[in-house]
Amino acid sequence: MRKTIATTLMVGTALLVAGCGKKGAEGELEKGQVVATVDGKDITVHELNAELQGANIPANIAPDQKKQLEQAALQQVVNRRILADIARDRGLDKTPMFLLQERRAEESILVQMLQRQMSAAVKQPTQTEIDTFIAQNPDLFAQRKIFTIDQIQFEAPKDPQVLRKYQPLKTMDEVEAMLKQDGLQYKRAPSKLDVATANPELVQQVLKMPKDDIFLIPAGRVMVANKITGTDVQPLTGDQANQFATALLQQRKFQDLLKRDLEPKVKKAESEVKYQAGFAPPKKPAAPAEK
Repeated sequence: MRKTIATTLMVGTALLVAGCGKKGAEGELEKGQVVATVDGKDITVHELNAELQGANIPANIAPDQKKQLEQAALQQVVNRRILADIARDRGLDKTPMFLLQERRAEESILVQMLQRQMSAAVKQPTQTEIDTFIAQNPDLFAQRKIFTIDQIQFEAPKDPQVLRKYQPLKTMDEVEAMLKQDGLQYKRAPSKLDVATANPELVQQVLKMPKDDIFLIPAGRVMVANKITGTDVQPLTGDQANQFATALLQQRKFQDLLKRDLEPKVKKAESEVKYQAGFAPPKKPAAPAEK
């Protein structure tokens, strides 16, 4: 569960109600310019701005085009308000389904706001930190490798033990022949693996592998067999390196913040959760004893 919560917080910042304006009195949005009125209830410029947040309006957009976007967004708010009022007139806001969805939406918004608050607490790395990180990670920068891969995607067999047959295979032709023999659907095509953008754990495994080994990677409902057929060194330098290093450092700082500030609270709360029989999550396997 902790991993799920942390993953939720790592999701890119979504449209948040908090972005629509400052608060005045507790629980009340700051009053702003009224841009429309629906059945006696005002729609303010703050609500319009919140609607526009997901539109990704370019900074250099022409004034007339910006006005058209504002008018279209306002019309969405107006239409939603009208339809919501009709739903309330029919008593749908008193139904159990609405109350459940309302609670779910409220919790989702609060989680998003928590994510934004914690993201804002992550300090921008200094140039010294960036330069040190680049120097300490040559595989990602000065010696950045891009692997050319012969790749076969195939449906995962129902019995995972079947995959053991593929471990001794040395060529992708042998893998393809075995897939045909097992009657598994597959697709073979060349691919690329950039160490600067791939999963870091996967990259470390690939860098340590013998040159001619075939490696299998689970990817959802499919398996992917890979064999490296070529390596190209393309250094990552200049502004591109700085931007990439900055993003990685901020991600690591955010992970550290989650672990330091959030994980203890989540762990404590989880220990106090009481499940009815049959609903508790499966117990995690015990960690292997240190030798």
